[in-house]
Amino acid sequence: MTGDLQNVRANYKLNEKIYLEWSQFVKTYLKGKWRLNHILGTGPKKGDPTFEEWDKDDSMIMSWLWDSVDPAISDTYMFLTTAKEIWDSIRQTYSKARDVAQVYEIKVKTSATKQGSKTVTEYANSLKNLWGKLDHYQVFEMKCSEDTAILKNFIEKDRVYDFLVGLNLEFDQVRVQILGREETPSLEETISLIRVKESRSGIMLKPQTLEGSALVTKNEQTQTQEKRKADLLTVSRRDNKDNLWKNPRHTRERCWKLNGKPSTSSREWGNRGDQQKSQAHLTEQTNQSEGQEKGGLNSEEIERLRGLL
Repeated sequence: MTGDLQNVRANYKLNEKIYLEWSQFVKTYLKGKWRLNHILGTGPKKGDPTFEEWDKDDSMIMSWLWDSVDPAISDTYMFLTTAKEIWDSIRQTYSKARDVAQVYEIKVKTSATKQGSKTVTEYANSLKNLWGKLDHYQVFEMKCSEDTAILKNFIEKDRVYDFLVGLNLEFDQVRVQILGREETPSLEETISLIRVKESRSGIMLKPQTLEGSALVTKNEQTQTQEKRKADLLTVSRRDNKDNLWKNPRHTRERCWKLNGKPSTSSREWGNRGDQQKSQAHLTEQTNQSEGQEKGGLNSEEIERLRGLL
């Protein structure tokens, strides 16, 4: 017994925050060792032939409880005389049983818990954890077994509704089917039905994922082709520029390295082609005028003709 009691996991050493988990572990462990009566106060009385053996075990359990409490607070319970006294004192200090504020806080967390990005199993486990704490703080004293069964059934239905409310919209159809039944299924059955729907949806989404990937690949190819066209257009426009100077106004016809440095200013050089065309046009007009003058009469000849008349 002594060796087994030393195997309390460090994760459940009592502190101000994990009383609920610690107390649950202690009760479960002692029950498994047939020693739960040490903290319930149902052991044999003094004078009973079995009391001495029981009292020896109780001392071992006291030592185990002291060791399972955080060292910062264990001294408070060091001078108590039985395991039940230690258990009751810890419970009164840390349990907050029937604490209205604690119940309210858990209720708020339960209402705010939604599936979101969690799987159905993860979402259900989150709610179960909160419900377990709520059961610890809410203690109902029933007068008969029938009332206990009715209360248990009512609480389970209420939790089925809480679970369905927080599910994602993709489960609307199966949610309506569950609520449409004559008898509301148990919580575990409801969770199982939703998990089946989740599994089927996951299988059906795989081909869509492949199609989506193909569509993305096609779009990427189209974007690549359009980018190539844009690059070719840019290169084509760039070819009209002088590759040496990369200046859109510095064309091949005006490049000194290709055509030589002009004797005139850069502005006259830029207008050289236009001036040559204008000069050629004026020369042609002058030649035409001279030809017309050669083919006609001058002024002296005209005066002579007037005298003859």
